[in-house]
Amino acid sequence: MKKTTLCTFAIGMIALLTATLAQAGWPEGTAAFKAGNLSAAATEFKAVVDAQPEWPGGHFMYGWTLSRQKKTDQAIVHLRKAYDLDKANENYKLRLGEAYVNARRYSDAVGFLSKINAAGLPKDLQGLLSQLKAVAYSKSGQTGRALTELAKAAQAKPNDANLQFQWGAMAMKEGDMATAIRALEKAAQLDSGDMEKQRAVAQAHLKVGRTTRGSGKVGSYQKAAAAARKVVARDASFDNLMLLGGAQLGAKDYNGAISTFQQASTKSSDWLPLYYIGQAHTATGAHGSAENALKSALNNTTDSDSRTKVWKQLGFVYEKQKDYSKAIDAYNRAGDSGGATRVAENRDTEKFNRDVEQENRQIRELEEEKRKLEEELKQLPGGNKPGRP
Repeated sequence: MKKTTLCTFAIGMIALLTATLAQAGWPEGTAAFKAGNLSAAATEFKAVVDAQPEWPGGHFMYGWTLSRQKKTDQAIVHLRKAYDLDKANENYKLRLGEAYVNARRYSDAVGFLSKINAAGLPKDLQGLLSQLKAVAYSKSGQTGRALTELAKAAQAKPNDANLQFQWGAMAMKEGDMATAIRALEKAAQLDSGDMEKQRAVAQAHLKVGRTTRGSGKVGSYQKAAAAARKVVARDASFDNLMLLGGAQLGAKDYNGAISTFQQASTKSSDWLPLYYIGQAHTATGAHGSAENALKSALNNTTDSDSRTKVWKQLGFVYEKQKDYSKAIDAYNRAGDSGGATRVAENRDTEKFNRDVEQENRQIRELEEEKRKLEEELKQLPGGNKPGRP
C-alpha cells in the first residue's frame, strides 16, 4: 500500500477528532510527514505534544514519526501514551503493535495486535495487521497462528509477490506442501526475475518428492527439475546445478543427472557431485563408471561421514559386480558390518551352489558315460543287457 494512503487515513481520522484544535505545529507537522520530511515533522509534533500533553493525536503522530525514523524506543513511549489516552482507537493499537515488532518485543506486539478489530481498519491496513501478527506469532513460537495470518495477508494482496513468497515459505516450514507450492508458484509467476523465488518452487517440489511414496514421487521430482532448469538457465552456479541434478536423479533421468553433476564438478572440487554421478551410473548398471566416479569422490574428501557414504556406495557397486572381497572391504570401511556379513553369506551361498552344480554336472557326465558304455556293449557280438547272465 502507498504511504500516502496510510498517511491520509491516519491523519484524516485524527483531524476529524480534533477539528476544533488549531495548536501551533500541527498543520506544519502533517504537511512535513506527508512530504516525507520526518525530521521537520518530528520537531513540529514534539511542539504539539509539549503544548497539549493529554491529546492522544499529538502523541500518536509524534510516535509514528519517530517509528519511521527507526527511533523505536522513543516511538513506543508516545504511541503507548496515545493508546492509554484513547484505548478504542484501532490505528493506535496497530502502530503500537508495529513498533513492538520493530523493537523485537514480540510478546507485547501479540498482546496489542490481537486486541484490534480488523473490521475497523481499511482493507489495506487489514493486510498490514495480518503481516504484523504473522511476524509476532512466528517469533513467539506460534507458527500455526502465524501461518493463518500470513494466509489472510496474502489473500488480501494476491498480487504481492513477497507476501505470497512469505506465505509459501512458512507453509513449507510447517509441512503444508500443497499450500506452499501454490503460494510459491504464484510468487515466482509474479516476480519471474527473482531467482530466490524460482529456487523455492524447485525446493518445494523436491521436498514433496523426497517425502512422497508411490506413483506421485517421480512426478514431483520431474516438476522440481522443470523449475530448477529455469534457475540454471539464468545462473548455472554450483548450488543451482546441484539442485537440478538432485531433481533429475529423483526423476530417474540418470543421463541428465550425470551431465548436470559433471558440469557442477567443474565448478568445485566438492566430493558430492562425483558421489551422485556414481549413484546415477549405478542405477543405469554402468558399474565400472560408477566405481571410477566414487573413487574420485573419495579423493576429494577427508571428512569421515562423507567417506562413509562413498565407501558404502562402493560396497554396493562391488556387490553388484560380485566382486565379493572388494565389497566386504568397502562395507567394513563404511562401518557397515551388516553389509559385509550379507556379502560374505552371499559369497558362501554362491560357492555352495556352484559346488553343488559342479557335482551335479559330474554326476550327469558319469551317467552319460555309463549310458554310452551300455550302448557300446549292446553292439558287441553276443552282447547282453547289463544285469543279465
